[in-house]
This record gives sequence, structure tokens and C-alpha cells, in this order.
Amino acid sequence: MEPGRYLVAEAGVLLGRVTQTKRKGDVHYVGIDAGMNSLIRPALYEAWHEIVNLSRLDDETSELVQVVGPICETGDVLGSNRRLPASHESDIILIAEAGAYGAVMGSRYNLREPADEVCI
Repeated sequence: MEPGRYLVAEAGVLLGRVTQTKRKGDVHYVGIDAGMNSLIRPALYEAWHEIVNLSRLDDETSELVQVVGPICETGDVLGSNRRLPASHESDIILIAEAGAYGAVMGSRYNLREPADEVCI
């Protein structure tokens, strides 16, 4: 049993704002302002975190996308092959189950500050 993960994983989320969307060939990217410096688990070992576009909860999940961060590294992928509604700049993206090992593994990689940690 892993009590830390059991107790807090589902209690935390990472929120990011869409900064850009782009296509390269058949691949569609949704770039957000949070990256692997705030949640390293997907980059390290392809950990799965549910990803939701909060700004478009009622829209059909019609696109298969790669959700990526701003770190300028090929590993800065928060979610691969995710079904999301068509996303637009300024949409709010929620990455779930970030309460365990999110902030504690955060860093200032590439001089980017990790996401603020807020407890309510």
C-alpha cells in the first residue's frame, strides 16, 4: 500500500490554460502553459492522468490530441492520444490526480516556475 498516493492523488489537479493548438501532419497538439516541470510523471514513465477541457465540458470529444507543455523538450507531453473537444486558446485544461507527486516532484527546469500549489 502507498498511503501518500492513496490519500492525496485524487485530491489534487493541475490546471493549465491553452496557449496554442497546431497540427504537424496527422498529429494535433494542444499546448498549455503548464508542463513537465509541474507534473513530471507522464514524461518520466508515461503515467496516465485524465485530462478534461473544463471550458468545453458539454462539447463532443471529437479530436485525438497530444497535450503538451511549454518546456521545449520532446518529453514535455502531459497526455498522448487523448480525446478532447476542439480546444481554443484560453480554454482551461484540468489534469486529474495530480495531488500525489505533483508539487513535490516539481522543478524550475528551463527556468520555468512550477505551477502554484493552492490548498482549499
